Amino acid sequence: MNLATRPDTVPLLIVDDRPENLLSLEVLLSNQGYELTRATSGNDALRLTLKQDFALVLLDVQMPHMDGFETAELMRTNPKTRHIPIIFVTAGMKDLQFQFKGYDSGAVDYLAKPIEPVFLQSKVRIFAELYRQRREIELHRNHLEGLVEQRTTELRQSAAELATNNEQLQHRNSALKAVEEQLREQVAEFIVTHDQLLATEEMLRVQIAGYETTQKLLNASNLYLQTIFDVSPLAIVVSSFPSGVIRKINRTCSDIFGYSEEFALGKNGVELGLWSGNAAREHFFGQLHEQRGVSGFATDIKTIQGESHSVLLYSTLMDFKDEHCVLTVALDVTEQKLMEEQIRQTQKMDVIGQLAGGVAHDFNNMLTAILGAAELMEPYVCGNPAAAKMLGNIQKAASRSADLTGQLLSFSRKEQKNCVQTCINTTIHEVISLLERTIDKKISLETRLLAKQACVVGDPALLQNALLNLGVNARDAMPDGGVISFTSANIDLDSRYCRSSSFTITPGPYIEITVSDNGTGISEDIVKRVFEPFFTTKEVGKGTGLGLAAVYGTVTDHHGCISLFSEPGTGTVFKIYLPLSHDKEMRESCSQELIYGSDGILLVDDEEVLREVGKSLLESLGYRVYLAEDGQQALDTYAREKDNISLVILDLLMPRMGGKETLRRLMESYPGISVLILSGFSQESTVNDLEKLGAKGFLRKPYLCQELSTAIANAISEPHVKIGADMA
Repeated sequence: MNLATRPDTVPLLIVDDRPENLLSLEVLLSNQGYELTRATSGNDALRLTLKQDFALVLLDVQMPHMDGFETAELMRTNPKTRHIPIIFVTAGMKDLQFQFKGYDSGAVDYLAKPIEPVFLQSKVRIFAELYRQRREIELHRNHLEGLVEQRTTELRQSAAELATNNEQLQHRNSALKAVEEQLREQVAEFIVTHDQLLATEEMLRVQIAGYETTQKLLNASNLYLQTIFDVSPLAIVVSSFPSGVIRKINRTCSDIFGYSEEFALGKNGVELGLWSGNAAREHFFGQLHEQRGVSGFATDIKTIQGESHSVLLYSTLMDFKDEHCVLTVALDVTEQKLMEEQIRQTQKMDVIGQLAGGVAHDFNNMLTAILGAAELMEPYVCGNPAAAKMLGNIQKAASRSADLTGQLLSFSRKEQKNCVQTCINTTIHEVISLLERTIDKKISLETRLLAKQACVVGDPALLQNALLNLGVNARDAMPDGGVISFTSANIDLDSRYCRSSSFTITPGPYIEITVSDNGTGISEDIVKRVFEPFFTTKEVGKGTGLGLAAVYGTVTDHHGCISLFSEPGTGTVFKIYLPLSHDKEMRESCSQELIYGSDGILLVDDEEVLREVGKSLLESLGYRVYLAEDGQQALDTYAREKDNISLVILDLLMPRMGGKETLRRLMESYPGISVLILSGFSQESTVNDLEKLGAKGFLRKPYLCQELSTAIANAISEPHVKIGADMA
């Protein structure tokens, strides 16, 4: 059906072979919103109705060539025109038989000439209203059909029913005999159709409401996914495939690699300089093309500043905004790899430390015998200056060797600290005083002690030795002169820094000690090994390689951490962080006098030379001495001589039965027995375990006679007579 006519006009076709009759009809129907079309013959009428839809045809019956009856019958036989209402206009319809012929031909009414204007206008108005209603129904139907096609099958069925009802309405229109009855039926059908339209509209509203709810859920889901995309701790990139042009990145990607989204969009990784090399990029995209995804692809990605980050890439192909793309998630493992390297370094240092501890133990056993024998020889060389000088050299060499083993033990963290409250600023002043007397005048010393809180709990000798080692290394790095700077400052280390450190440190207030120089610097390959024991770049005879290893051990033993920054030709900076102490007072005491006694002492040691030297030292102090070379012999001897023995001096490391097992058996059999432990090294946890078992004290090898006499006096509960230090 042609709906091209304007919706505010009603097209009417008037057919008459006489122009005056056509003019009369035009006058009667003018100014009423009708669009009038003339036809002067039946053929013209048929041609026009095939080209255009009309609300009504006013058809003259008596016309030449083809009268009105023939024209009406042809219109009714054509599906395109049979729905158009026809009213015959003639002067010869008074005959009832003539009227029936008109109805049989397809007319719905007739008008007799001369035409009554009011009657003509009333009937035309009725069919015009029916036409408007039919047009409105058709427009509604077309509109609903478009909506129904986008919705559900159920709505399409409703639209089909509406079309069927409309078709039935058209058939009823053609069958109406009386205009008034036709109008009532059309109105009734219109009401039914209107109700159906209302029902359809209600269904559409429900569908639209459901669509809006779904859209809201979709928007919320998109917002949720966008939030995850933005706050993800992993860098995420969406790029076209296979060109690699970036379509979207998240904030984490911008934060890690420095590229803003506005800058990165529309460029590929090569243009941004992300890839460290073409080979890695080609391998990545080759694997992505073959496997349609990549998992854990390890490579290096460069930031906008040119820094290289180690990442693991996880990628998959996807559609993004109607484009074939690849979603890539980058896990930054730079810090993880650094920590793994630090852990490997720490593990290596621990293994070397264990080795150092074992070497120091054997060294200390020998040094104990040397120092003890030297002390015992002093009375015999008093009248021989040359021999006394040689003996002094022996003692000095043994003492320096003891210092060397002390450095080994400090590195291996097996040395028991003398924990007191120590002011780092004071320690730095002491180190400066020592360095001023040993360094070249071309080297100047500077201090910037900014730490207002500078007290730590630790061994002052070990801390002083650590700082002195750093100062000496700085001196050796400046053969042509320069500046050595010691700085202290207060700093708070947060949990993030402590977790990322390879040292075992806890968050809180620390003192930062900086020792820097502007010397020759250290190359990167050497920086990785500076804390290894026995590693040195100095000439043979000028360094043991234990200085920085001892510093490392001292710092870790004081629950701190140390870092090194160096550049060849520029200088070196060491930074030490030690936890601050909040204790108001810790006292340190030691006695310089020999303490003599007369008790019986059981000395247990597997080294014969140590037993002999130890026996001589104990007897020189007035004690009666019993000897045993292992734990089992010690148990047997004590069981036999327990009434004569007041103290057992027990070596910790022995074959057959070690000192710890011997101590446990002695305490089980003889509760309250006094036992003093000897060892070439002293690990704090081991000392605590021995004290829990009942040990009265601990003495580290090598020891001097004064240290031995003090330890014995503290271990034996009965009173002793103190003799002046001049008898030592």
